[in-house]
Amino acid sequence: MGHAGYAPKGQDIVCAAASALVFALIGSLRQEENLREVVIRPGYVTAAAKGPCREELELVRCGLAQLAAQYPQCVEVEGNCR
Repeated sequence: MGHAGYAPKGQDIVCAAASALVFALIGSLRQEENLREVVIRPGYVTAAAKGPCREELELVRCGLAQLAAQYPQCVEVEGNCR
């Protein structure tokens, strides 16, 4: 949710990286017919999944956590890994 704030909108590599991870997840869920619902607005994405998709979710969460470790002022990951 929101923009990373690393650089101006349209030039922000941190925002682009987070977006790429999330949109890859959405694409994978859609392809496997495990996407239940998705809402996309500027600076905001939420997706609901169904079926066997824990590995995909954990992979994207790991990628976002790596971004948060590298750019803690720009990315925050909430919740615990399972």
